[in-house]
Formats: sequence, C-alpha cells, structure tokens
Amino acid sequence: MTLFYIGMFTGLWIIGTVLLVNNYKNKYTCWMSALFIIAGFASFSVVVNQTVLPFLREQEDGSFWVIESIRIMTIVLWGIEYHFLPYLFLMSGIVFTDRFSRKLQNGLALLLLIPIILYIIYVPPIYPEAKFGGTLFKILSGAYFGGGVLFYTISYLRENNPSNRRNRFRTNFVVIAICFVYASDYYGLNYFLIGKRSLEISSNNLWQLNFLIVIWLILFFIYFSLRYGFMGIKLRIEQQKLDFSMRSLTQGTAILNHTLKNEVQKINYLSEKIRDSISKDCKNEALQDIASILKVTDHMLSMVTRMKEKADEIILKEQPQQLRALLDMQLSSLGAILQEKHILLLKDYRVDPELVCDPVHIRETFSNICLNAIESMEEGKGCLEITLAEWKKDVIIWVKDNGTGISKENSTKVFDPFFTTKKGPSHYGLGLSYCYSVMQKHGGNLQILKSEPGEGTLMELRFPRKRVLHWRTDSSNSSAQGVTEFHPPVT
Repeated sequence: MTLFYIGMFTGLWIIGTVLLVNNYKNKYTCWMSALFIIAGFASFSVVVNQTVLPFLREQEDGSFWVIESIRIMTIVLWGIEYHFLPYLFLMSGIVFTDRFSRKLQNGLALLLLIPIILYIIYVPPIYPEAKFGGTLFKILSGAYFGGGVLFYTISYLRENNPSNRRNRFRTNFVVIAICFVYASDYYGLNYFLIGKRSLEISSNNLWQLNFLIVIWLILFFIYFSLRYGFMGIKLRIEQQKLDFSMRSLTQGTAILNHTLKNEVQKINYLSEKIRDSISKDCKNEALQDIASILKVTDHMLSMVTRMKEKADEIILKEQPQQLRALLDMQLSSLGAILQEKHILLLKDYRVDPELVCDPVHIRETFSNICLNAIESMEEGKGCLEITLAEWKKDVIIWVKDNGTGISKENSTKVFDPFFTTKKGPSHYGLGLSYCYSVMQKHGGNLQILKSEPGEGTLMELRFPRKRVLHWRTDSSNSSAQGVTEFHPPVT
C-alpha cells in the first residue's frame, strides 16, 4: 500500500502544480490547486510514518529531536488536510459559480474560516499524540462538502452557454468523485491517532479505496483537460503552441498578404460599384463608395505599420472605443461584398459599451470573422447575424451565418496557424489564429459556440467586464435589412 500512497500524493501534487502554473491568474484555479496540493498531505504523512520514521528509529545514532520533529511535521500536515479540505472544496464551488463579486468572495473566504478555526481551538491538544475525528467535525465537514456540491450543481444548471455548460458538466463529474473523500475520511472515520510510535485508525475502511479516486482524477485530468478543458480551466498547451508558431514566423510577408487580400477584395467590390454608379449617373452613391474606399485604405495603412507586432507578438495600443461605432464602421466597409453576394445583414445591438481596446486589431479581428462567414454562404441565400450584448457582465459579440459550417474534426484546428480548408494560393490559414491571439491579448476569448456542416457557424467574441468604461443600453440600436425583429442566437 505504501506505493499507492506515494502515487496518491505525487499525482495530486502534480495536478495542483500544473493547474497553478498554467493559469495562476485565475482565482478558481488557485483554489483548486490548493485543494489538490493539500489533499496530498495525509497520504504523504502516512508514508513518512510507515517508512521514514521506522527506519530512523532503527538507527543507533538516530536523534530523538530529529525523529520527533518529523513526526510533528506529519501531525501538522495531516491536521491541515483534515480540517481545511472541506473549506477549500466549498470555496472552490463558490468561486466556480461566477455569481459573487470579488469583494463578496473574499468576505465569504474569511467568514467560512471562522467555524474551522473555532473547532481547532475547541479540540484537545494534538501533542504528544494527535487524534483526529469525532461527530462534531463530521457534521461541520458534511455541511461544507454539501454546500460545495450545491454550488457546483447550481453553476451547471444556470449555465446557458452550450460550450460552458459541457465544461461545467465535466467539472461536476469530477466533483462527485471528490465527494467520496467525505464518505471515507470524514463520515466513515471514527478517529485517526498519530501515536508516538505507530498509527491507529478506526473507520469503515473506505479510505483504503482513496487511491482509486486519485487514479480516476489523474486519468480524467490528462484526457479531458487536453481535449476539452475542465473545472473552468483549460490547459494552455494549444495557446503556447499558437504563441510559439506566431513567434517562429521569420517573415511577415504571408500575414501581410493575408490582410491586404481581404482589404483589396473590398476595394474591388467598391470599385465595381463606383463604375456602375458613374455609368448610371448616381453621383451620391459613387461618393459614398469612394468614402468607403478611403476608410479601407486607412485601415490598410494602419495594419501595415503594425505588421511586426502581428508577425511576432501582438502589442496593444489601447484607447477608449465605442464598440457599436466600431462594428458599424467595419460592417459598412463590408457592405459592397454583402450586396454583391445578396447576403442579408441582421444587427441586434442590445448595449453600446465603451471599451478600452486596440481598435485597429479589433476591427481586423471582426472583419476576418465576418469575411469567413460571408465566404461560407451561398450567394442569394446567405444571412449574416451580428449580436452585441452583455452576458454575465462580459461584452459579447455573436457572429452567426447559415453557411457550410465546420466539421467537428476541423473545429479543433481552425485556430492553428496555417490551417485552412479553403482552396487556392491566396488562403494562408492565418486569419483565425491571429484573431484568437488578439482576443487573448485583450483578456477575452474567441470560440466556436456551434457549427454543423451545412447548418452554419456561430462564433463568439468575449471581452471581460474590466475593459468596460461604461454601458449604454439602447433598444433602438437593433436594426435589420428586410427583417423587423431578430432574437439572439444564444438564449
């Protein structure tokens, strides 16, 4: 059994460390990392008591104070796990819900510590022999574990975003396994005694199966975190791969060509419109299209000056920007292409936030996603839907099309540099990887919420609440060409 104990604390510590290193800025990750690391203290203490201490006692020159210091360390470690594991589990559930402000979370973290501290003060001294267990802590720990399960369950039931809902379901699946610890180490434990020369356990012996739970956690962690992400955490291996690939580009020519290709395409459509307008003596329409061309060329010049940043590491030049105006400006430059392909444009602006962002990179990101949607739709049958809304205090832009869609196999690759399903030498597979990097730089996210071959694609751009300077809700912002009402694609 000693090898199993070694595997238990080693596996738990590795999981906790990996989570913390890969996403240390996320508060939920910090709580879960602490939970996994502290969960390994008891098995580590058992290994030390069963192997290290007996070995030292057999040595003729074994120092009493060295042996006693190590034994005291095992008492402290076991006490930390036994008393604080339920607290960490409950706090992780509270943070996972995303329903409490940072200030309230900090207040609850301090408040929920009080019963634990009072119990530690109330129990008898833990030296020279430490005895853990008892009915009172069974009840207290049960309340904490039960509260944690409740918060995890609520977070799943109240999640409406399909992608996040699947992620929360996987997290709850792991939570069920963690709750076995309560049955084995709390409810089923009469007492655990760390004596002067031995360990004594009185329980239902379910603790002997804890190693199976650890094996389950390790396997689940490795498989699902690499493929999907779980516990609100996604390992950033893909992000690191993207960053490395972008930095490894020694020439910016390919990316520059990609950007200019999109803008030249707009100029071509606008030029054809101007020629038609002149031939029909429609001076006003021609002047409007010329103004649109000037906006496109200004954007091209801005992007050319930023090519080094785009080819290496994106550096944001942030400023306040009214998001609705930015979207309208970019959609206006796409107007000629939409008319050429007879694609219906639907806009639903639920809010008008002023963001701190890099408008050049955000315009290019939004343009790339819209152009991908336009290219995927059949001429005369396409419908491009743009929704700007507040979602759980974040700013959300949904871009939905009824085009060819993306297969499940390709949906996991579309953000990789140089991956493309489009044919032709002018397609480099750099657009979405660049867009993904831009959104990550803004502390946000870009993801495919839904896509089925032949049924279209729904993309989401998410900006964090901390980037919003102020909101302006205006129901009159909704507009549609040919449609009087439009409901958001995600409800």
